Amino acid sequence: MKVDKKRHIFKSITWRILATVITIALAWLISGDVTIAFHIGAWEVFLKMLVYYFHERFWFKYIRFKKKTKKPKNIFQQSFRVDRKEREKQYHQSSKVIWLTGLSGSGKSAIANATEQLLHTKGYKTYILDGDNVRWGLNADLTFSKKDREENIRRVAEVAKLFADSGTIVITAFISPYESTRSMAKDVIGKDDYIEVYVDTSLESCMRRDVKGLYKKAIAGEIKDFTGINDPYDIPINPDIIVNGNNDGDKNIDLCANTIFENVKNKI
Repeated sequence: MKVDKKRHIFKSITWRILATVITIALAWLISGDVTIAFHIGAWEVFLKMLVYYFHERFWFKYIRFKKKTKKPKNIFQQSFRVDRKEREKQYHQSSKVIWLTGLSGSGKSAIANATEQLLHTKGYKTYILDGDNVRWGLNADLTFSKKDREENIRRVAEVAKLFADSGTIVITAFISPYESTRSMAKDVIGKDDYIEVYVDTSLESCMRRDVKGLYKKAIAGEIKDFTGINDPYDIPINPDIIVNGNNDGDKNIDLCANTIFENVKNKI
């Protein structure tokens, strides 16, 4: 079921109509003054719509995806002689997950690629998990519905966690548009291992590039629930790193990669 701001507004209005009619009727019966009754009704509908709308947005962003995944019964986690600390010691690094988020066309994949290349040349053991590549295999069964997008990020977060446990520095490049799912990914990976990078590229810049032609299709109605057009992108509230992806060219990509490295070098 589609859940977005328009639906929240529609629900707010329709649910308030009946309640407001009842409030006006009661106010009229109590006061005996129809003008006072309508004034009370007007204030009631305005205040309750406002409160209900923000309640819906808060629930949508921060609560509804917080449900813990049920753990299967009769499954026991194994421990091994070689643990994460031993692997990190061998690789001379501390493994982290560098999570790039931003609109489609913001430059996430290119920046992730440049960041990995920079880390690789400095001797770090790395791996990239990219949105399109992951959907070719592991998540090939998922659509772009909200439910499947949430599952997409959950799976990626679990895989990234395994890579981090292997001692590898993981760089992920996913739109991950909802604050709630990014928060879920952070919980799965662990707040000490999760480094969020917001690739701050305006919708106008992304639409101008439109390398894959997806924005054109979304505007034409050929793609539903496309982030930035007919599905929301929640700008990160408190990312660890922000890079500017509005400028085109390799020079800016390398600049973003260097910015990321300078911010993470003391953590890895």
